[in-house]
Amino acid sequence: MLKRIVSILCILVMLTALFVGCANNAEKDQTKTDKNMSKEEKNSEENKEPKEVTLSYVSWMTKGEDKPFMKAFMDENPNIKIQDEALDGTDYDKLLKVRLLSGDAPDVMLLQWAQYKKYVTEGHLMDVADEPGMALLAKKETMDEVFTVDGKKYGFPINANGGPLPVYYNKKYFDKLGITPPKTMEEFYQVCEKIKADGVEPIVFGGKDGWPTEFFFRFRQYTGLLDKYPEWGLALYNGELKPSEFFKKEFEMCEEFVNKGYIGKASLTLTWPQSVPYFIEGRAAMLPQGPWVVGLPEVAEADPEKFELACFTAPVDPYADGKKYSMSEVDRLIAVSSKTEYPEEAKKLFNWFISPENLRKYLESQSLTTFLDLEYNVAPVLQEHFKTLSSDEYVLLFSQKAQMPSGFIADAFWNGFQNILAGSTSADELKKLDAEFEKTKDAIVVSE
Repeated sequence: MLKRIVSILCILVMLTALFVGCANNAEKDQTKTDKNMSKEEKNSEENKEPKEVTLSYVSWMTKGEDKPFMKAFMDENPNIKIQDEALDGTDYDKLLKVRLLSGDAPDVMLLQWAQYKKYVTEGHLMDVADEPGMALLAKKETMDEVFTVDGKKYGFPINANGGPLPVYYNKKYFDKLGITPPKTMEEFYQVCEKIKADGVEPIVFGGKDGWPTEFFFRFRQYTGLLDKYPEWGLALYNGELKPSEFFKKEFEMCEEFVNKGYIGKASLTLTWPQSVPYFIEGRAAMLPQGPWVVGLPEVAEADPEKFELACFTAPVDPYADGKKYSMSEVDRLIAVSSKTEYPEEAKKLFNWFISPENLRKYLESQSLTTFLDLEYNVAPVLQEHFKTLSSDEYVLLFSQKAQMPSGFIADAFWNGFQNILAGSTSADELKKLDAEFEKTKDAIVVSE
């Protein structure tokens, strides 16, 4: 009996060992299978093609200036397609705002400076402070502060302008009349008189668009109070002075130029693109404009026997301390929509755009400028101009604590200078300036 019991126990032990062994082997096999599957899945994931997405990119580059750049990005990132759309620059804020409010926000967009803080407070922009491309901005403390809102950053300055504008002229025509580029306002008036006596319009603007005239008379120069009010926007907002007091000199100067015949009637009817051939054809002797003029195809295609582009820095009277204070501003900045459905791809375009190598190419291709610490080639025509602005003679200011609404700039300044070109007085336009400021004051964005 005992032997029988022992035999049964032995059989049970053997069966148990057999089952345990089978179970362990099965577990090992399963583990091995799981590992193999994980490896296969991993390899499959690695070999998987990136998903194809289409990003919308909106700017006001209506001449297709940014298209080659977008193509270069797509060539490097074949899974990302760019739908490039350009809106009219004069009404850019209004047109873009419609897109934003209707749920049709572009994934990536260029913005004008007056839009930045307003769009931030309205929640339209993504915080990009930690993006690798922002490292270049962080190196420039003054610019970095301008873009910082409550410790976050929502955009990057593609290019910035500062100081008096370059005034372009045909060197061959100046040489013919024996004109030396003026360095003072008194000399500038003398040059205008000499050109006028020769039967040519001294200065032309694309005044129908509004902003070209404003660029010259208001945007970065002439005002006699910048030394006392470097934060001029905040001073206006706090009621320390009225816009009519701060910008009095600019409006009066515009009226004087019109009354003296230095600006012809054509400036009121010409758009910005139309003013360029008007100048190249010799119907006007000088074209005050931004650095991008140098890169325009009309300039490259001009007859070298008759036309040679040159420029001088628009004269500015020095202040009491002997310095020349001038306004500076970001001309265009790039931002990512907070509503984008493809945040990773949108940030990829953002970072690619502002990498030092690509930003350098972008600036050089369009003859643009920046205040960031980036080495890039300045067109020979503009080298002396930027050398002048970089001297100790100039103090370039960014107003950063109170940002004027785009409506105030467009309705008050653009319309104001257009009206003066049409025969209105500076006194009347300055009254309208104060009235428009009061209407739009609540839209001013103030930051610490």
